[in-house]
Amino acid sequence: MAQESLLQMLEDLAGRVRSLELEKRQAAARAQALERENKELISLITLAGEKVDEMLKIGADDETSQPQAVNAPAESKGLRQLGEFSAGSQKQPKRLFPHASIPD
Repeated sequence: MAQESLLQMLEDLAGRVRSLELEKRQAAARAQALERENKELISLITLAGEKVDEMLKIGADDETSQPQAVNAPAESKGLRQLGEFSAGSQKQPKRLFPHASIPD
């Protein structure tokens, strides 16, 4: 009876060892996958940094990359004109900000 009990305990332990070995292999595979992914991310970040440096260098050398001043048109529409419609039969649009005052 004691031998059967010991054999059963050994079989249970052997099953746990096999289970732990499987988990160890799976963890090692996950670690390798994460390591590959980490290397890919480092490569992408390095490439992105190089592209940014290249774009900044081109932008510094290129005069057209500098922002140009924009002249406002001589007749710019005021707030009152922007809310009006040309068709007289249309209803007035609802004002988005009814409490805001529109200068005359």
